[in-house]
Amino acid sequence: MTASLSYGAIYLLFFLSGAAALVYQVVWVRSLTLVFGGSHLAVTAVLTIFMAGLALGGYLIGRVADRVGRPLRLYGLLELGIAAFALVFVGLMRIYPAVYVALARGHDDSPLYLFAVRAAFALVALIVPTTLMGGTLPVLSRFVAHRPETLRRPLSFLYGLNTLGAVLGALLAGFVLLRLYSVSATLSLAIATNVVVGLVSLVLQGRLAAALSAAGAGAAAPATPRGVRDPFPSRLVLWGIGISGFCALGYEVLWTRILTIALGASVYSFTVMLVAFLAGIALGSKACGLERSGPARAIVWFGIVQIVIGVSALLVTLFLRDVPVNAIRLQGAFGGSAPGAFGARTWSSFALAFVYMLVPAFFMGAAFPLAGEVHARHRNAVGRAVGEVLACNTVGAILGAAVSGFALIYLFGIERSLELLTVLNVGTGLAVLASLGRRRRMAVAVAALTLAALAVLAANPRVLRLWDTRYFAIFRSNQPEAFRTPAMIREAVENTDVLYYAEGVESIVSVIRVKGGEQAFLTNGRVEASSHLQAQQVQLTLGHLPMLLARAPRKVLVVGLGSGMTAGATSVHPGVEQVTLAEIEPRVLGVARAFAAYNHRVLDNPKLRVVFNDGRNFLLTTPEKFDVITADPIHPWFRGAGYLYTSEYFRLVADRLTPGGVAAQWLPIYELSPADVRSIVRTFRERFAYTLLWLTHYDAEMIGSNTPLRIDEAELARRMAAPAVAGDLQKVMMGTATDLLSYFVMGTEGMARLGRGGVPNTDDRLYLEFSAPLSIATPSVMEANVSTLAAHRESLLPYLVPATEPRAREEQQRRWELQLEAGRLGDPALALFLGGKAESPRFTSALAELERRYPWYAPGRFLRGEYGTTVALEPRPLEAVPLTLIDDRGARIVVEITAVLVPVSRTRAAVMFVDNRARFVYGQRYVDDYADGDAVSRLVADVMATIRGVYRKEAEVSGARRQAPPPAQATLRKVHAAIAARVEPLTKP
Repeated sequence: MTASLSYGAIYLLFFLSGAAALVYQVVWVRSLTLVFGGSHLAVTAVLTIFMAGLALGGYLIGRVADRVGRPLRLYGLLELGIAAFALVFVGLMRIYPAVYVALARGHDDSPLYLFAVRAAFALVALIVPTTLMGGTLPVLSRFVAHRPETLRRPLSFLYGLNTLGAVLGALLAGFVLLRLYSVSATLSLAIATNVVVGLVSLVLQGRLAAALSAAGAGAAAPATPRGVRDPFPSRLVLWGIGISGFCALGYEVLWTRILTIALGASVYSFTVMLVAFLAGIALGSKACGLERSGPARAIVWFGIVQIVIGVSALLVTLFLRDVPVNAIRLQGAFGGSAPGAFGARTWSSFALAFVYMLVPAFFMGAAFPLAGEVHARHRNAVGRAVGEVLACNTVGAILGAAVSGFALIYLFGIERSLELLTVLNVGTGLAVLASLGRRRRMAVAVAALTLAALAVLAANPRVLRLWDTRYFAIFRSNQPEAFRTPAMIREAVENTDVLYYAEGVESIVSVIRVKGGEQAFLTNGRVEASSHLQAQQVQLTLGHLPMLLARAPRKVLVVGLGSGMTAGATSVHPGVEQVTLAEIEPRVLGVARAFAAYNHRVLDNPKLRVVFNDGRNFLLTTPEKFDVITADPIHPWFRGAGYLYTSEYFRLVADRLTPGGVAAQWLPIYELSPADVRSIVRTFRERFAYTLLWLTHYDAEMIGSNTPLRIDEAELARRMAAPAVAGDLQKVMMGTATDLLSYFVMGTEGMARLGRGGVPNTDDRLYLEFSAPLSIATPSVMEANVSTLAAHRESLLPYLVPATEPRAREEQQRRWELQLEAGRLGDPALALFLGGKAESPRFTSALAELERRYPWYAPGRFLRGEYGTTVALEPRPLEAVPLTLIDDRGARIVVEITAVLVPVSRTRAAVMFVDNRARFVYGQRYVDDYADGDAVSRLVADVMATIRGVYRKEAEVSGARRQAPPPAQATLRKVHAAIAARVEPLTKP
């Protein structure tokens, strides 16, 4: 085998090693966060140890690499060692939960203690394999480069290909392996890859010694060249690569946070962003190897690269202000706005992430081999220099991720944090350039100026503002039609009040209210809750229903705060002594305060105890048992949230219930496929002996208990009579015991049949987290899921306590037989309505029949109310003015300008003046309290009279010139200007 072939084989091996390393990172983080929790603090502890191991390995093993006679053999042993300790990790995961629980129990209010415990556990599990990983690059660099002056090209290819392998690992883990297989199978594949790489490396060392020696191995290292005699610039480059790592991870954390507004928070979205970032680094590193220059030029290039990173990152920050509308445009270009177009939306996400991240990441990748060459010439060694550069860069990255994710976002917000990082990058580059030619004082001066600039920016939050955060606060990714043009964005900003906006360590949250409309809570650009009646109904059901079905509930656990309606509902029941709230994002407390009028001011309730932790981790570590465990609506497709829908989680919930205790779980049928619904129902049903299912419009709620669920109607009515409980339930058409129970669909037997054939969702086979995102923005799933649930509808009678008197028992049986008939008639009507067929004769006929036969049926009354709201909010034409004109070709045309009333809420509407044929809006004006009609009539009469007046004058002028009718272009321009003078133009006349 020739030397060139051997080098090719080595590069391929390192590519595969990079893929395995990224898979390890994904799997190990997932596994440890199941023990430590999924909070940002817990994840940071794991990632800190992971990267610290890489830094330690680079530093320690890099020092050994230059003294080893057979470096490829050492590399093979490192790869085999990684595989061996990956197996040790599997064994540790079997004992970690019990040990961690024993140490963490009772320390919910001690985040620093928990961080230390988590870090210690992660250290034991990860430090050895990650140290071995960190040593692979210095060892291979020593093998293929031999001498400092020949290092840049092989190092750039090694680092680039290894990072490109990480891109492959991220794609495989995020889109294939974890989606189609299990976590354990994915980990086994990574281990097998390391074993193959290690064994092949050992074989190559033995067979290729002669060929590689002929290629130059073992040549003596020359003395340090004249261009780098002054050590200060070289040392500054070493510090600079650490600062570069700090900024790089800071950028990644902050860019990812803001891009989730447009791309979403699914596992696929995070994979896309990671791939774009790593791809830029890989390409930049490989490109750097194509440029050859002396040592002094390498220092110059390093300084220039740092400046370019900062400038390009600042431009990215500037352009990020338009990321939502750019995402919408790309989705349209790829067809991603079509229902169910998951593939197209994914491609558009790739395009968006690459557009924003590629250029800065490219130059970040180029910085590493430049620093490696400079430091190798300074050290006059290869392995040690590469290891030290890797260690500095990685330590910087650790600090950058931690400082950005915790301190910078809280202190300055995302935009200002990005600006601070760009200044740091540019200042580092200028300082490196200034250090050449023995100008140490100038370098120090530049560093001082950089610190001064950072201080000025930090102390003056209003200076150099690039974004309007109101736009990010109101943007709704699940309602993109309102943000397609700059004019629509301006209109949306002006027409929406931002009640609360915060950038937290876990997410960006806001509370908005469209003027005259409902109030809404958004997380990462997606509506999570609102004051709309349907949204209130599901949240109040999740709070009140388990409280009413449990035996004398005193202790309650609520997972997730959101708008606070679910927690507030549990807190108002008589007899409740404590409501424990597990919330992962502290910024959400501000959301609940903005919804105080809807959640009984729950944050001010002395019975409330707030624990800032992952809800699952809290359940794992607490010794407490609860009478009720419920959760605010949490989307199963959010990255990490799928673990709140697994068999292990439901078992944990069941174990923490007292005898007679009840658990409630949200089932969002509007964003799940029927297969997903069957999966959740089966998984839930297998962990609870007794289950019930309620259907509230396009949501469902599951009830589970280890104690038989038999509902006493009289007792239920008595408990519902509590004033605060009755007030909540009456406004969502659940005000009586019969009304509340009429939303029942099935119980234990029906859910067992429904879940038959569903894929069990487990921690090892996380089916739901990867399947649920496929159904986002697919309206057809609502109709399909309602039909699926309807097929398993059953009578409530087996789950009721029978009435004692024979006559009462007969009346009870007859009443619930009628309820069953009403449900079976109402199910098809609800399915049609949710399927977007509210105007079809089938729906109107079914709704009319339901009202005629069962006018008392509560879900039917609720459906009629929603239908009435939909009809009331439909646009309707008010008046039209036809204009006969001559087009540019001399043909006679008729342009009809129509006044259209477009309600945006029950009290506020836009009056738009449009040309429907040309799909052009001349202007609009918002009108409050439009129902009385006077203001709307006056506005329409005024504008229409103006249009007629303009047309009349143009017709007179044309008639005088014997050119009747008037020309279209000139006349419509004047009509547009006249309308704009009276209303708000959406485009310039």
